[in-house]
Amino acid sequence: MLQERVSEPRGHVIPHPASMGAAPQADDPRIDLKELIQVIRRRRKSIMWTAAVPVLLALAYGLLATPLYTASTQILIDPRDRRIVTNEVTPETLAPDGGIAVVESQLLVVTSDTVLRRAIVAAHLDTDPEFGGSPAGFAGELRNKLAGLGIDLDAGDRGDPELKALRQLKKRIGVKRSDKAYVVDIYVTTEGKEKSVRVADAIAQAYLDDQTNARATASGRASDALSGRLDALRTRLQEAEDRAVQYKEQHKIIAAGGVLVNEQQLSEMTPQLNAARGKVAEAGSRYDQIVRARQSGTESGAVPEAVLSQTIGQLRTQYAEIARQRAEFGALVGPRHPTITNLDAQIQSLQKLINEELTRIATAARSELERAQASEKALEVNLDALKQNAVSTNQASVRLRELEREVEAGRAVYQAFLTRARETGEQRTIDNTNVRVISKATPPRDKSWPPRLLLIAVALVGGLGIGVGVGLMREYFDERVYSRRMLASLTGVPVLAVIPPLALRASRWSMLAGSVRLRRRQAGNPFGDAESQTAPFIAAFRRLGDALFDGVRPQQHRTLVMTSATQGEGRTTTALNLALTSAASGLRVLLVDADIKRGTLSKTLDAAGNAGLFDLIEGRAALASVLLSDTETSLNFLPLGNSTKAESRNLVAQDVALKLSDPAQGFDLVILDAGTVLADDYTRSFADLADDVVFVVRAGGPSRAEIAAAFDALRFNARKVRGTVLTGVAADAG
Repeated sequence: MLQERVSEPRGHVIPHPASMGAAPQADDPRIDLKELIQVIRRRRKSIMWTAAVPVLLALAYGLLATPLYTASTQILIDPRDRRIVTNEVTPETLAPDGGIAVVESQLLVVTSDTVLRRAIVAAHLDTDPEFGGSPAGFAGELRNKLAGLGIDLDAGDRGDPELKALRQLKKRIGVKRSDKAYVVDIYVTTEGKEKSVRVADAIAQAYLDDQTNARATASGRASDALSGRLDALRTRLQEAEDRAVQYKEQHKIIAAGGVLVNEQQLSEMTPQLNAARGKVAEAGSRYDQIVRARQSGTESGAVPEAVLSQTIGQLRTQYAEIARQRAEFGALVGPRHPTITNLDAQIQSLQKLINEELTRIATAARSELERAQASEKALEVNLDALKQNAVSTNQASVRLRELEREVEAGRAVYQAFLTRARETGEQRTIDNTNVRVISKATPPRDKSWPPRLLLIAVALVGGLGIGVGVGLMREYFDERVYSRRMLASLTGVPVLAVIPPLALRASRWSMLAGSVRLRRRQAGNPFGDAESQTAPFIAAFRRLGDALFDGVRPQQHRTLVMTSATQGEGRTTTALNLALTSAASGLRVLLVDADIKRGTLSKTLDAAGNAGLFDLIEGRAALASVLLSDTETSLNFLPLGNSTKAESRNLVAQDVALKLSDPAQGFDLVILDAGTVLADDYTRSFADLADDVVFVVRAGGPSRAEIAAAFDALRFNARKVRGTVLTGVAADAG
């Protein structure tokens, strides 16, 4: 309260809760997108002007640049050549990659100097001014005059216009293979639609002609090389055949069907001997088996010969029948019965007959074995005689086979060369390349350069990027405060409210003739604007009041000083609208214009000519006579008034407090618009006497150094600084 503050000593020092020299708290390492958006919004003018420069340059280039047109021709390059003859000069087998490497290699052939020179000649590009030919008109005359002065722009290519056109054409041509296909697109860009079509078709035709000539040349070289070797190969073959015939006559070597007679006999005798040896082995094995069976007492007929013999089969049948009868009677009568004895005699007789039959079989097997052995010996004797004759013949055949190999090799080489020479000779006139034009060039509908929309889009995107960078750099080097977060970090006290830009445009009050009350300029709206526009403004001041008084009615005679670092930060407007909002909520509010040097609040409310604070201090009037009241809002306003004494301008805050102490008892809240801290020395004195101090900062107004200096000036009253108010920025600013 004002009266209580008069008795307090002026030298009492109260430490500031957050020293301006203290290290700031660590910021959140995450990027604050909201603050970034606010930065871009604040710097939007710089960003837009920066982005406009490349857009205008791109637009100017698009309007002034020479238009270019692109035409394309499509050709199919199949790596599998058409198979016209059996043996081609060029290989037909595809590579493991499916021939892609072959097609990619052909792309380089299309842009080779050989093909392009053909196209230049066909399309007469060496005389075209666009491709280096002598320009007509003023440009040609200017170039000739410069050459006469010793300034030759084309000194290196003047003697070869085709080379000059070739260099220009390489800059205007493009070749591309379609993905997963053997189709190749040839692009040509020139200044004319028809010219692009003509040059593209000329390049495609030049490539086809180059491929045909290359294959014909390769076939011709191969045919000439083969024909040159045929005479030598023919003579060599004839000499080899003569030597082979003479050798056969000298050594009496006779052949039938291409095989020597003695070799033929020897080859026939060998299978016969092998067959005879097989028979001997078979007969000996059969005979040995029969002998072992008889010696081992094996049951009669257990050998294969006995099984196959019909006689033994019949005897075994009889033997089985009698044995059955013997078994049946043996179960009925004793072993001494005459029938049993008779049956036993029959069984022994049949067994003897079987053994005798087996003996005859063994004798026959032995005879067969001896006969086979005799045949084998005879064949061996004959074979030995043939071998002796074959040895002598083979010794003579060694040289003969060597001569025959020479003959066969010479004949094979000669035949191959003869066939290949004739095939390659015919291939000269046959085009087996599997390359064809599948789509000829057509005149383009639109120009390919400059792409105005693309240029403008790229320029716009690039310009916006550069503009954002420029805006961020300006924000980085800007020492002013723009957001709640920056202000709280700088001052170390909370931001009580963020006032929208509309709040800076305060309502102007005026005195009514013949009455002592205030009225609003626009009825129904205390802020002089549409309700939809003033709603954020009203809400901001309500939040400011709640933050100051913690949502409850302030204590009686509470004094609030509104100050700022510099002039023009919205301090007066904030004090006025806070007083209006508090009065509208039912508080008894006294608004005092304590800005002694400027009297901004009195001028704002059209009360600069009324009696006020100076008149009250100098004793010329009482408070009731100089106090202005608004009957609608119950707001009381004490203007600055008029000073008649020079020393009144040097009044100290204690004088003001003494004059207002008694009258202020009738108000709940006294708000003083106390001027600026850095420009007015008396502002710190008002802070000494007040209950609360609110520091007003305009976004983009004073620098950080000025704000810090102002807070340092208030360091004795740090505990009274309830917080700051940020004006001129959206309420949702970070």
